Formats: sequence, structure tokens, C-alpha cells
Amino acid sequence: MSIITIHCRLTAPEAVRRHLWYLMTERNTPLINDLLKQVSQHPEFETWQRQGTIPVKTIRNICKPLREQYPGQPGRFYASANLMVAYTYESWLAHQKKRRLRLDGKQRWLDIVKSDKELMELSSTTLEVIQAKATEILSHPNCDQRSSFMKRRGKSEKESGTRKIGSLNLMSRLFKSYDVIEDPLNRCAIVYLLKNGGTIPDTPEDPEQYAHRIHRKRKEIEQLEQQLLARLPKGRDLTGEEFLETLAIASQQLPESVTQQKEWQAKLLTRPASLPYPIIYGSSVDLRWGTTEKGRITVNFSGMDKFLKAVDFDLKEWFKSNQDYPFQVYCDQRQLTYFRRFLTDWQSYQASKDTYPAGLMTLCSAMLGWRKGQSKGKPTKEPWTINHLVLYCSFDTQLMSAEGTLQVQQKKLTKASKGLPSKTLEQGFTAEQIKSHRRVASTMTKLKNIPSRPSRKPYSGNSDILVGLSIGLAEPVTVAIVNGYTGTVLTYRTPQTLLGKQYKLLNRQRQRQRQNSLKRHKNQQRGITNQPTESELGEYVDRLLAKSIIQLAQKYQAGSIVIPNVKGLRELLDSEIMAKAEQHCPGAVEVQQAYARNYRQTIHRWSYNRFIKAIHSKAQQLGISIEAGFQPAQGSAKDKAKDIAIAAYHSRAIAIK
Repeated sequence: MSIITIHCRLTAPEAVRRHLWYLMTERNTPLINDLLKQVSQHPEFETWQRQGTIPVKTIRNICKPLREQYPGQPGRFYASANLMVAYTYESWLAHQKKRRLRLDGKQRWLDIVKSDKELMELSSTTLEVIQAKATEILSHPNCDQRSSFMKRRGKSEKESGTRKIGSLNLMSRLFKSYDVIEDPLNRCAIVYLLKNGGTIPDTPEDPEQYAHRIHRKRKEIEQLEQQLLARLPKGRDLTGEEFLETLAIASQQLPESVTQQKEWQAKLLTRPASLPYPIIYGSSVDLRWGTTEKGRITVNFSGMDKFLKAVDFDLKEWFKSNQDYPFQVYCDQRQLTYFRRFLTDWQSYQASKDTYPAGLMTLCSAMLGWRKGQSKGKPTKEPWTINHLVLYCSFDTQLMSAEGTLQVQQKKLTKASKGLPSKTLEQGFTAEQIKSHRRVASTMTKLKNIPSRPSRKPYSGNSDILVGLSIGLAEPVTVAIVNGYTGTVLTYRTPQTLLGKQYKLLNRQRQRQRQNSLKRHKNQQRGITNQPTESELGEYVDRLLAKSIIQLAQKYQAGSIVIPNVKGLRELLDSEIMAKAEQHCPGAVEVQQAYARNYRQTIHRWSYNRFIKAIHSKAQQLGISIEAGFQPAQGSAKDKAKDIAIAAYHSRAIAIK
């Protein structure tokens, strides 16, 4: 399933825009702000932080008493506020959970590791004995995580040197073994491996470097602890009251702590929000589509017209002559096809509500918001005339074709059938259970009526042809088209050949990154929280690269695309930087560190997660399968792309056996 989002501009009479602006700024956004605050003050908030999620039912219960403080809103607006708070905290808690897991892991590592001298004292042996025991542990089948393709390339132990032979799985196994094993020698050998990243170093340990490493690890823990104390989501201050209150307090008294000083500084330097929160419509039937006499697509939202009629007499008269469709859709030609599909689905649904499956409508969800406009030298204009109404629509690309709709239908039928009870209605069902049973049965009956959709031949590639991707420093991505059966490479592609004439955009992004890096450094010195970004340009370049990779896969009829696992990517790239530093500056540690620091400043800072998501989205639209593989630490970018594809091909054979 691939969900994509398109948007369009909506036009409406000024009275409609005025009332909508009032609802969203004076009612809905303050409601969301209070909800965010009360959720953070809930007694179970710390438990939710550990779990990384907040029950939506709890948010609804908190919202019920707040309805009296912010009355006069359509029911969908209250539901949207609950969803917005749930989504906001879901994202915030996900980051907090990752930070806490990293903090626990670093703290556990720090509690376990010991210097070589301490290990010898604990085990009452020599360092050679500990190393021998560590080598024995590594030779165990469960700990040998070397990739099979490295053996096929003929690399021996001596050639790989002190390269990390263990993946993150090896480290987790070592941690688990440490908790179980009680023998001092085995525990010390495990600590020795954990301290050295699963390797046996060739040189003795330097006490100063060990002390520096422990100190650096403690600093990392302190930094994560500060991040865990990050400010909670506080909503959008449209009135500027929070800024004025903070300014009054800061001008009359001194901060009690550095944390309070940073909090005041963040509030005073943060750019105030000017647009309200959008309204989320989580159902496809919440939007009603139509057309004007001239064929312009129009839309209205469930429950909104009733409220507008009730509060304004002029709008009530206007609705009588405009058939309850106040918003007209304005979009470009590329997106017009999708909005016409939404209109067709709605008309079919209206013609047969009892039999048409709403779950197979193309539109999944929508969001109504505002986009900031330009006053053009007229600051006295009202905000609902300066800013523009925007509608964001999300839909499943599978539902655009008859074949994809059939696949979605089968998935929904399977999911709905699990909700049917095994007992019959005569075997003691409650009234609520009978109602739920009938609802599920009705849904399954409707799902059997597939809407008419255009046919599109599904993509079928050669399973022996794979597209291998490697990510690196000098080049964000390198592509290799590989025949897994023969092990031969059909072609290679670099970003320059993938982008062609658009390669200048990549250079432009790198230039902006260098400029913004300097600006961010200056802003941090001044305490400014708003930082420049080049995310829009980077996202566009990601899409261009993803599109070229998909076209390349289609050209060679590739059966799948193999993407490297980005988990542990930072360590992989850091090791590559240090390898370059050691190659250019052998022997001098300080010079190597300076070279690595300068090298990090010159190379690009690429968002690999965003780039991989773009590939996932485009591949799913065509039905090209995605595989994940482990990218080797050594070799050129082309060799890595080839190796990851061959490793994925051979892992299939192992899985089949």
C-alpha cells in the first residue's frame, strides 16, 4: 500500500472564510492547546512516555469537559482536535522513546565496561588469556555474523584486519550472555569484546584514550538526559500572549537556573505562529463532492454547512442558491485526475449508499488548513483575505486500478472476517455484540461490490535481476543492476547519471547546506531557535533520484530493489570517515581527527530515511518489491551496491531451504 497526498486551493465567499477563520483560531486551536497541556499533566503521562503511546480514548475523555469552554464548533472539529493531539504526542513520544532506549543502552555499556587492567584483576589472569577466551566466544556459531558474500569474495581474516565482524545482533547477544554467565573469565572476555566493538585489537589499550572515551560516553549520556527533558508540545500561540508574559517576567527578575533561562530564551526567540491548526477529516464520506454549472469541482464538509447557516443569515440565503457547496477546487492539471476520481466515487456512493463499499473509495482522509499568503503592502487586510484555504487529500494508489482495488478488497475482507464471532446469535450475545456483528456483516456484504475502475497491467519483473543501492559520503547513492544468478553487473549508476541535467540541484543543495550550517552556528551562539533549512529542495532531489531508480528498474525488468538497512548508519559513515583520515594522515591521531572534522564539514548531509521512504513510495505504486540488506563496511561504492544485491539474492535461497 502506498499512500500519497495531493493538495489544492479552495475558494469560497468571504463570509464563509471569515467564519471558518474564526472557528479555527478562536475555538479549535485554543482547544488543542489546552488539550496538549492537560495531557502532559495527566497522572499516567510518565507511563505513556515509557510505552511511547497515548490512548486516544483518554484524550477524548479529557476533551469532553473542554467542550463547554469552546462551544459552537461542528462535531468534526472536536474529533479533529483529539486526532491532532494524538498525532502530535505520538511523534513526540516516538522520539522520546528512541532517546530513552539509547540512553539505557549507553548507561548499561558504561556500567559494564572496565579497563584492561581492571579486567585482569577481576579475572586473575593475563590479557592474553582474556583475548583467547574472547576469540573463542567469537568463533561460536551464534556469534559469527560475517556475511557470506565476504567469503565468496575471498577475503581472509588477515585482509579484514580489525574490521567489525559483528553486527548489532552480535552486541545484543553479548549483552544477554553477560547477564546469564557467572564465570569471571567469560564475563571479562565479553566485556572486552563489548568495549572493543566485537573485535580483538592488535595494539594494547592506551589508558588516556580509554579515560577520554569514558568521559565522552558520559557526555553523550548527559546530552541525552537533557534531550529527554525537552519542552513538551505547547501548541500554537496565535495571540502572542505567551511571548508577552515571558517578556514581562524576564524583564523583572533573573532566572533561577540555566534551564529556566534557556526556556525563556526559547520562548522569546521562537517565531510566533500565524496560522491555526488544520481540521482533520479521517473518513472519505466526510467530504461531499459536486460540480458547478461550468463544470468546476466543488466540495463541502460534513456538518459545516449546518453551522454556517445557523450563525449567519446572509450565508443561509447564499446556501439556498448554491446547493450547499461553498468551496470550489483549484488545482493543476496533474492533480485534476485524482479530484475527478473523488467526485466519481462520491456520486456512485450517493446513488447506492446501501450497497456501495465506502471502504473502497479512493479518498482515505483529508485535512483542511490555511496557507500563508502575502499582504502585498496592505497590512490592514483581514487574515482570511490574505491567507488561502488549502485542502490536503490522502489516498491509496492501489485503488486507482481494478487490479489494485481487488487486492485491497481481499485484505479488507480478511480483516473484517476476523471480527465475526464463532458463535451464533442465539448463543447468548449481548445487544452490543449483536450490533457489532451486524455492522461487520454489513461491511463484508458491501465490500463484495467492487467499484468500476480502469484496468492496469501489474508490473512483473525478473526475480534474478536486482537493483542494489549503496549509500555513502561522497555520493549519496550508487546503483548497481545485478544478475543474481550469474553474479554479473549489468550497469552502474551514480547521482550524476541518475539526475542528468538536474544534477545541478544536488550541487545547489550542498551549497545551501554549507551556508545554512554557518547560519545555524551563528544562530546557536545568539540563542535563536529558528534554524534555516533546505528540506524542500532536498525532498525534491530525493524524489528525482527515486524516480530515476524506479525507471532504471523498469528498463532492466528488475524483480526487486535492495535497500541498505539504515540502522547503525551513523557508525558506518563515521568508520568510513576515520578510515579516510587514517589513509591520508597515517600515524598522527590529532591530525586524523582534524582531517575527519574538516571532511565532515565539506561532505553533504543527506537525509537517508527520507530518500528511502521516497523509493518505497514509488516502488509500491508500481508493485516493485523492496528488500533490505546489510551494507558492507569496506570497498568502493560500486562494490557495496553489487555486494548488497548478491547477498540479498543468496539470502532468498537460504530462506527457501
